[in-house]
Amino acid sequence: MNSSWELFYTEIQNSVLKKEYTKAEELTIHGLELFPEKVDAVYLLTKTFREESYHSNAWKYYLIGTRINDYSFTHLFLYEKTILNYYIGTPKEESLLDFIYFYNNYMQIGYDNLQHYTYAYPSYEIQPLHFPPIDDFLPTSTSILELNEGYLLNIRYVNYRIQDDSSYLMMENGSLNPYHHLRTRNFTICVSNDFTPISELKEMIPNEAPRHNTHIHGIEDIRLFYNDNVIHFIATSCEYSHNGLIQQIIGTYCLDTYTLQNIRGIPSPKDRDVEKNWIPTGKGTFIYSWHPFVLGSICHSTFQTILSYSTPPFFEHIRGSSTLVLYNGFYYCMVHCIIETRPRKYYHSLIKLDIEFQIQEYTLPLYFKRNHIEYTLGISIKNGTLYSIVSQNDCNPIIVKIYMKDLIWVSIQGQTTLP
Repeated sequence: MNSSWELFYTEIQNSVLKKEYTKAEELTIHGLELFPEKVDAVYLLTKTFREESYHSNAWKYYLIGTRINDYSFTHLFLYEKTILNYYIGTPKEESLLDFIYFYNNYMQIGYDNLQHYTYAYPSYEIQPLHFPPIDDFLPTSTSILELNEGYLLNIRYVNYRIQDDSSYLMMENGSLNPYHHLRTRNFTICVSNDFTPISELKEMIPNEAPRHNTHIHGIEDIRLFYNDNVIHFIATSCEYSHNGLIQQIIGTYCLDTYTLQNIRGIPSPKDRDVEKNWIPTGKGTFIYSWHPFVLGSICHSTFQTILSYSTPPFFEHIRGSSTLVLYNGFYYCMVHCIIETRPRKYYHSLIKLDIEFQIQEYTLPLYFKRNHIEYTLGISIKNGTLYSIVSQNDCNPIIVKIYMKDLIWVSIQGQTTLP
C-alpha cells in the first residue's frame, strides 16, 4: 500500500463514493496508524455517516476526530456535532450551547434549527392570572410597573383569536371573521406582591380621537415607565402614529382620569414601515435595537442615538421585549426571538446589563410553557426569583416563576456560566 497520504486519502474517498463504507472505515483506521496527525479522512466519515443517517457511526468518528489536534477542522467537527446532538440524545443544555456558540462564531448553521434544541424554562411555579373576558375581548400581554407595595399592571385586551395556521379571526358582536377590524383596549389594575388584585380593573382610554383611519385600532403593547416621578408609556399604534403605519408612540399614563394623554408619534430612525419593541430604561432613554445595541433618547419627537456597539451574530434575531428591572446592581430585560413556523415559535432570553448599559451575559433562548406563541412585556426579580407575565397565543396571561440560580448564562464573549 502506498505510504503517500494523498494517495491513501484518495482511496478512502473512492470507497466512500462507491458506498463501500466498511472498506472506507478499515482504510481510515489503518491510515490513522500510519498518519496519526491526519484528520481529513476521519472528518469525511463523520460527515458522510451523518448525511446518511448512520448517526452512531458518525458520532464514533466525531469523537476520534476531536482527539486529533488539527484546529483547521475544529469548526467542521463542531458543525457536525450541532446536528448529531439532536439524534444521539445529547443533553439539550449542551446541544443549545453548541448551537449558540457555533452560530456566533461561524454562522454556518441555519437559524431555524434553533427550534430543535430548545426546551422549557425550569420554572418552579406557573400561576394563572384570572382576568375576565370583556365583551369581544380577551386579556393578553401585560406590562408591569413596580410600586412601593405591589405592582401596577397594564393589560392589553384584544378581539382577535390566532388560528393554528397563524391566521387571525377578529371578534365583533360575538362573530369571528377575518375581515373585521383588529381592535385593542387597555385596562389597568393594582396587584399585591403576589399578584393578587387590590383594585378594580379600569379601562385606560386615549383622551383624543384617532389620527388615522386604519384596519388596526387602538394602542398596542403598552410598556409602562417612570419619567420625573410621572407614569409614562411607550406603545405601538397605527391610529395614533405620525403616519398611519405601525410605529411607536409615547404618552402619559394618567390614573386620576384613567386616560392616555399627551400622545406623540415618533418617526422611525430608519424610515421603517414597522417599528415595535422599543424598551424604556427608566432613565429617559430607550433601547432601540440589540444588533447592534442602540440606546437613545427622544428629543422633540425624534430619536437620537446616545450609545451603540456591536453584539454577537445571534442578537440579529433578538427583539423587545420586557421593560428593564434593576436587581443587585444590574439591569435585566427579557427579550425574544421568533421562528416563522405555523404557528410561530417564540424563544426568550434574559439579558443582563451593567449600569452603563453594557451587555454582560444572556441566558439560553428557551420557551416558558409551550413551544408556540408566547410574549412578555413585564418582568420582576425579587429575592432570587424571576417573575415573568407571559401571554399564551396572545391570550390567557400567566405568571412564570423561575429561580435565578437555575438559569444557564452565556457571557457576551461566549463563555458559559452553569447553574
